[in-house]
Amino acid sequence: MSAKEKLIRDVLDLDEAKATRARIVVVEEPEMDSEMVPLPEGWGEMANGEPMPDVAAAVRRSREGH
Repeated sequence: MSAKEKLIRDVLDLDEAKATRARIVVVEEPEMDSEMVPLPEGWGEMANGEPMPDVAAAVRRSREGH
C-alpha cells in the first residue's frame, strides 16, 4: 500500500467529530541523510515566543531516574 493510499484510508476511518478537527500538514521532503523531518513553520516556538523545549530529552532524563 502506498503512503498516499494509507493516508486516504486513515482519513476515511475518522469519525465525523475527529474529521472536523483534523488537519493535514505537508512538509517538504527531508534530506536523505537526515533522520528527522523539519517542524512546520511556527512549531519551533511556544505561544509566548520562547523556543519549544526538547520534550524527548526531558522524557529520556525522567526515565533514567527510575
